[in-house]
Amino acid sequence: MSLAEIDENVKLAREFALLGVYDTALVYYQGVVQQISTYTASLREPASWKCMNEVECKHVKDIIKTTSNFKIDNFPAPGQEQEEPTRDPDVWPAPTPPESRCTSGLQLGHSRTFTLLF
Repeated sequence: MSLAEIDENVKLAREFALLGVYDTALVYYQGVVQQISTYTASLREPASWKCMNEVECKHVKDIIKTTSNFKIDNFPAPGQEQEEPTRDPDVWPAPTPPESRCTSGLQLGHSRTFTLLF
């Protein structure tokens, strides 16, 4: 096991991730984790290598999770959506209905009267 092999596998994993082939990228990353764990057994500070690998795998898993949210299968079918009422305190409430409606006319200002036809 050499650092060159580890380097090449990390590059391949990143390339597959960039191309959107996340499952294959994850396989490469998991293989690199095994290679690094074998390699780090001979090092003085194996924790730093392990941390780096865990971060790389976590990033790929996060990308997979994010992109899976964009797939059509995960969206509810039309008509199944239930919209929650708006509960924003800065939004004005609906106007209260008038207690009695004017049926004879509508006054605008002091000079004009319009008749409403119902």
